[in-house]
Amino acid sequence: MRWWHAVSLRLRSVFRQSRADAELGAGLQFHLDQQTQEYLGTGMTPDAAHAAAPRALGERDQIVEVRRVARAVTAVQDLVRDMGYAIRVLRKAPVFTTVAVLTLGLGIGATTAIFGVVNGVLLKPLRYRDASRIVSVGTRWTDTGRQTSRLTGGDLLDLRASRQAFEAFSTYWGGEIGVQVEGKGEFLGVQFVEPSFFGVFDVVPVQGRTFVDADGEQRAVLGEGFAERVFGSPDRALGRVVSVEGQQYEIAGVLPRTFTAPDRTDLWLPIPMPLPRLALNRTAFNFRAVARLASGISLRQAQAHIDALGNRLSAAFPDSNRRRAFSVTPLRDRLVSPIRPTLYILLGAVFLVLVIACVNVAGLLIARSTTRSHELALRTALGAGRWRIVRQLAAESLVLAAIGGVLGVALAYVGTAALLRVAPETLPRLGEVAVDWRVLTFAGAMSLGASLVFGLAPAWQVSRVDPQEGLRQVSSRGLVGSHSTRLRGTLIIGEIALSLVLALGAGLLVRSFLALNAVDLGYRAESVLVMYAHAPAKGLTEYVQTARFFETLAPQLSSLPGVRAVAAVMGLPTGTYGSSGSFWIEGRPPRAGSQTQPEAGFRLASPGYFATLGVPIVRGRDFGERDRYDAPFVAIVSRSLAERDFPGQDPVGHRIRCGLDSDAWMTIVGIVGGMRQDSPGSAPGAEIYMPLEQHPYHANEVQVVVRTSVTPESLVPALREKMRVLNPAMAIKFTTLETMVSRSIDTQRFRASLAAAFAGLALLLAMAGVYGVMAYLTAQRTQEFGLRLALGAGRGKVFRTVLANAGTLAVAGVALGLVLSVATGRLMTSMLFGLTALDAPTYAGAVLLLSVVVLLGAAVPAWQASRVDPMTALRRE
Repeated sequence: MRWWHAVSLRLRSVFRQSRADAELGAGLQFHLDQQTQEYLGTGMTPDAAHAAAPRALGERDQIVEVRRVARAVTAVQDLVRDMGYAIRVLRKAPVFTTVAVLTLGLGIGATTAIFGVVNGVLLKPLRYRDASRIVSVGTRWTDTGRQTSRLTGGDLLDLRASRQAFEAFSTYWGGEIGVQVEGKGEFLGVQFVEPSFFGVFDVVPVQGRTFVDADGEQRAVLGEGFAERVFGSPDRALGRVVSVEGQQYEIAGVLPRTFTAPDRTDLWLPIPMPLPRLALNRTAFNFRAVARLASGISLRQAQAHIDALGNRLSAAFPDSNRRRAFSVTPLRDRLVSPIRPTLYILLGAVFLVLVIACVNVAGLLIARSTTRSHELALRTALGAGRWRIVRQLAAESLVLAAIGGVLGVALAYVGTAALLRVAPETLPRLGEVAVDWRVLTFAGAMSLGASLVFGLAPAWQVSRVDPQEGLRQVSSRGLVGSHSTRLRGTLIIGEIALSLVLALGAGLLVRSFLALNAVDLGYRAESVLVMYAHAPAKGLTEYVQTARFFETLAPQLSSLPGVRAVAAVMGLPTGTYGSSGSFWIEGRPPRAGSQTQPEAGFRLASPGYFATLGVPIVRGRDFGERDRYDAPFVAIVSRSLAERDFPGQDPVGHRIRCGLDSDAWMTIVGIVGGMRQDSPGSAPGAEIYMPLEQHPYHANEVQVVVRTSVTPESLVPALREKMRVLNPAMAIKFTTLETMVSRSIDTQRFRASLAAAFAGLALLLAMAGVYGVMAYLTAQRTQEFGLRLALGAGRGKVFRTVLANAGTLAVAGVALGLVLSVATGRLMTSMLFGLTALDAPTYAGAVLLLSVVVLLGAAVPAWQASRVDPMTALRRE
């Protein structure tokens, strides 16, 4: 307890100095009063005497300032005295102080840790110059309000040509693809960008320069981290060569490690200009765009400008652009919009935990102030006013909150590190989450706010104590007042209600997550090894050869022990590859309604893909050896597309075409069952599957799926060696389909697990709160229970009486909690899968769990009450 002693010595030193300052002010005030009396003796009016006295002393302004300083010093003196006394009082009650500080520390620490994530992800400005002027340009459907961050090639060219609202504008596309560096293939985050891309972000290289239009397709820019890992240092990377898709690029510059936009990029390459003709259609959304607003142009003005462009394109291209417009969104909002609701829900949940912690501490303070009623009444009788007593209790609350805040900050550091470990990899701006000055300021504000919340209730209760009644209570049991009992009961009812809100919210999220895990995916994910493969190719001939290579890979890999089936796909469920857009049905005019053409996902597959994943072919046939590049184009559609676009018809034999990479008509040769493509939470949608070899420009970047009869990971060394022999320049990496599916619901897992943890903490606090109230009430009624037992009441009767009192509080708290839960449950509707916000089993389970918690909290006091010795209790009376 040495730190207590050090704090006390420091406060005493401050107190002595403040007292000296106060004595100086009092002395000057004494001389001022003397001078005023002398003027009054000469016949001056009181107003004239008061005005002349300071001038007579020489420095009126100084005297006025001294008065102000004296009042401030007196206030500081009182505060220091109260704080010092509070420390001494709390030091004499170590158990109470420890419990209160730990409770507050847990609440403040958990809240601060979550706020640290919210601050880093949602609130901090992006780390670019004038980041508020950087926007994402996307597509918006005017009839439904649906938005996407993607653009079609044709729309992109029109936007680039009409960009008066933007100081800089750039398109980009890319992702994690294969790169050949120093003779080896590996996957890197690669983005193809225009030279103006670096002007949008105003990024300055740490070495070299960025590329310009005059460089054509000859230069590349690396990230600093990648340059150090591969070449040793940024300066040694300059002039070296990397190869992508058979094209070689000389490294012209290295960007700082803090710049990874977009999507954790390691390598930036120039977009091939001009864009290929097939990329300029207005149906396939293959591009993204960012821009910097021109000086003096607001977001609203920029939106109005591109709205006018969207209207012109709708009139010029009604088949594709009718009811389609553009959107301008701040880049930060675009990045964090998917995770924003989750983080706000978690922040609200942990804030409720903090409120419950404050309620618990308030209950402890009320019980303690009640046992101190004799002391407080004596101080009142000796001249201490009501405000003086309240101020002293507030000082004790402030000391508790300060110590709890310090503990909370320490726990916040630990909690933030833990959150970063369990956070989903897709969480944007994860590297910017830290305990900085904003987080520390938040922790301080929470500590101060907590001291007010849990300090007001006991102060209000003490202000109602009758001093005469308090003086009569010489027993250490203190003053028993109905208002104290009601106040503590009210606090517990509120605590139970808030705990129920958290328990219900967590129950809904957990049940929703379990439903996601149990849903029928439409394919079998178990025992499937996934090999991402990217083979370098340049020109049509090489692309066709690469597509053929992947189609003939199956028999070569199937010879390995433990391999049951092999296939290749571009667009594996929950994977990173894929495309989507509009398509046309031969002989069918553009349909009326919200869209001019139906839309679908575009996937490429090798023969045997559906059998490898266990997807049934409902009608027709699979792809085969005959479906080559020089053969008539064919396609297989999903059951969802068949039911939506061919109601009451057989799609097999009809012809369709899409804007993926060819205008050729494709004959539908089969229908397959639906698969949940994006995640288990996405319904099976309309999909068009096409043979790999017939669409070679997208077929060199695929996922090879290997169904195994052994543990999938055990085949990685053999497959890696096999691929090294077949094509050493190919970039490969491995995972499992089960891992991919699991990662696709990482956000839901993160949300459910944290909500469950917070609900569990709230229930523990509620149990502690109920125990404290019932233990206090039981102790106050010891004589009553002793008398009942002496008069023949059974111990079971006493036990049930205490539990009945707890049950009354539980019923009131549950009723209030149900009302609050129904009111707030709608906020979670969009986060639930397979159930509604008013799910009856979840409500029943939460109420049952909370009832058990309340009964467990009351069981020990009830048992103690039933074991009271009647003679001992009556003798104490």
